[in-house]
Amino acid sequence: MKRFSKYLIVIALLCSALSVSAQSDEKAIRRGNRNYKSGNYEQAIENYKKALEIRPNNAKAQFNIGDAFFAKQSYDTAYTEFQKVLELSPDAKLKSDAVFNMGNCLLAQEKYYDAFNIYKVSLKLNPENANALYNLEYCRAHLVKSQIWVVQPEHGRVEANEKEAFNGQRVTLKAQPDEDYALSRYIVVRADNQEVTVDVSGSSFIMPKFNVLVSAEFKQAHKIEIEKNIKHGTVQADKQKAIEGQQVVLKGFGEDGYMVDKFTVYKTGSRNDTVPVNDTVFQMPDFDVTVTATFRTALKVSIDSVSNGTISVTDSLVKPGQNVVVIVKPDKGFQLGDLRVVSQKDATESAPVSDDNVFQMIDSDVTVKAEFVEATNYYKVNADTTLKGGHVLIDQPEATRRETLALRNAPEPGYQFKEYVIHQVGDTSVKVQPLGNFFTMPDFDVEVSAIFEKSEGQDQQQQQQNQEQQQQDQQDQEQQQDQQQNQDQQQQQQNQQQQSQQMSKEDAQRMLDALENQEKKTMEKVNEQKVRQQPKKKSDKDW
Repeated sequence: MKRFSKYLIVIALLCSALSVSAQSDEKAIRRGNRNYKSGNYEQAIENYKKALEIRPNNAKAQFNIGDAFFAKQSYDTAYTEFQKVLELSPDAKLKSDAVFNMGNCLLAQEKYYDAFNIYKVSLKLNPENANALYNLEYCRAHLVKSQIWVVQPEHGRVEANEKEAFNGQRVTLKAQPDEDYALSRYIVVRADNQEVTVDVSGSSFIMPKFNVLVSAEFKQAHKIEIEKNIKHGTVQADKQKAIEGQQVVLKGFGEDGYMVDKFTVYKTGSRNDTVPVNDTVFQMPDFDVTVTATFRTALKVSIDSVSNGTISVTDSLVKPGQNVVVIVKPDKGFQLGDLRVVSQKDATESAPVSDDNVFQMIDSDVTVKAEFVEATNYYKVNADTTLKGGHVLIDQPEATRRETLALRNAPEPGYQFKEYVIHQVGDTSVKVQPLGNFFTMPDFDVEVSAIFEKSEGQDQQQQQQNQEQQQQDQQDQEQQQDQQQNQDQQQQQQNQQQQSQQMSKEDAQRMLDALENQEKKTMEKVNEQKVRQQPKKKSDKDW
């Protein structure tokens, strides 16, 4: 196990000489380390977070949070926590260790291809990171390149961005339907046994350890037309054509002072033959359709000026009876004291506001008024780290009563988000109602969880786009990190990296075999399977 004790003692001495607050965050880290050693990872995480509250740029505490989640086998969360170290520390060696551990989070899930590429980043930051080189070659030994053969279907064409790929590599597909047809689904099967299928997420799949056949199914598409001469606004659909059962999303754009009152979808040429519309969404039937909408005068929601915080609303143009959420964000040290919604026509008329900051619009323009007072209590916000299929992301660890918190989620490949579940810490029967992508903080500690379900067909496209965006963000971040290195460091790294790249695959395999043989001598009591599955461990966090 890799150790950094001598190096990090120097860091600790520098920190302790800075200020009393620096000493406090080091104490919190030491408490967390004791919790970690005793196996109390939850308490360790709490202490590391306290250190971050005292000194938000404490890369040491952030690194240890990742270690604790790794120890809990919450690998996706650990990956995210290690990634945050890259934003806090300018030290290339520490960044290399953090990226090395990100690779270990992937390796623990047998994502050899992704881990292989992450270890390359670790070596780029620190070419002397022998453990990263070892694990990179360990991953290389588990990678197999297989063929991708495309079988062209009827009514369209299919392309794959690779002709061959390693197991674990994401392969992107592209479909070009013939006129009046649309993609129904992609088909990926094992080349020598077509009964073995490969899951397709959106427009891509993860390459298995065998040759595959790629094809697609196209179905006849029906037209979606927009009715002409709609009064007081315009309507758009997210598709011009769709196959039966496909989801279509509508948008309405009202003229100044107008908003959509109702969408109507009917069979083209038969206005009485309507299709059900759920708010702004309908399922495409097996015929051409026409979309129209009625618009009405919109009621306005205005915000009064406030001090010691901000308020906003989810909708500023609404209709009577519509629920409106007030987003409350107090300044540090303050909390919401009073929240009122008053009619602009009659100051004595108001809309009742619930404890979760929701009101039902009355038949009048209204003004939202608020008052913030000194905060008396903060309540903890925890993220459930035991989720299957994805994880939830929490922007702040605590909040005051009736403060609004944003909700975010990150599905894993092959899954899609279904719904949030929020409950009181220690009592799952006490629920907190999510308000779309927000929730209002109650007067007790809460845990935010979520339900993820297997993705199917077109519903996975947005998830794939999110994942691709995350990958692009990571690449952009890595590029920024490279630019931060001065020219001397870059030249040194390039020279060392060139030397390491001169090693052939055969040499790397011999090195790997030698290292594994050495390990076997000291691990005689470990079974053969376990030996094969033991790459180098994560960086030691015992600071």
